[in-house]
Amino acid sequence: MAQDKTRILTIGSSCINRFQFEFFQARHPDTKPCFTKSVFDWNITSLVATETVLRLAVARDLARVIQDRDLFTVEWNRLIFNSDLPGFCFYHEKDIAAQFHEPGQMDLLLSKLKHQTAPFLRPAFDGCTHLVWSNIQPNLPETVSGFMDWDTFVLTRNRYATIKSLAAELFGLQTQFTFFCNADDLDPDLSTADDVHVMDLPRGDTYRGDPDLYDARLLDILA
Repeated sequence: MAQDKTRILTIGSSCINRFQFEFFQARHPDTKPCFTKSVFDWNITSLVATETVLRLAVARDLARVIQDRDLFTVEWNRLIFNSDLPGFCFYHEKDIAAQFHEPGQMDLLLSKLKHQTAPFLRPAFDGCTHLVWSNIQPNLPETVSGFMDWDTFVLTRNRYATIKSLAAELFGLQTQFTFFCNADDLDPDLSTADDVHVMDLPRGDTYRGDPDLYDARLLDILA
């Protein structure tokens, strides 16, 4: 396996990627160094958010946005948003959200985000960066229905091209991609693209997928 030459990280849109990465690492523990954690791991991010993060990182403005405490708000006492990151929900920061105005909570959030955004703030890597995006998490449409437009999770030709262009500018022309998509949430013209993989998981209330769902693709990436 190309463990010293490849790093894999998620760029959205939900936690199924992180679960699948961890399932894979449990079966292939020697690959653990290949998986880089990032701000996308446990959050919900539309394609608008993915594009915005990449664009800000290219412009070297991401650090300002994720460290400006005045940009953060809490909705329903449990979800955190940043007004300069449309389509980005800090979904698993519910403890901080519930105590958002208590002393030290904002400092804790900003410290976590500084660490989690490191791969985008310091993108240099002596090897190939492989970015994984998906919209296949079964419960995702229902989960976001109260605060995001599902259309922003649909992979269109323009979004596909823009994200690949921005990522190549940030991480280098050797950057590679995997897009795991539900057929109903994908521009049909993209279904034959080499880096687009159609996985029609039935929509429902699950969120992890079968433990070996990504195995074939991850083994191919690291071959």
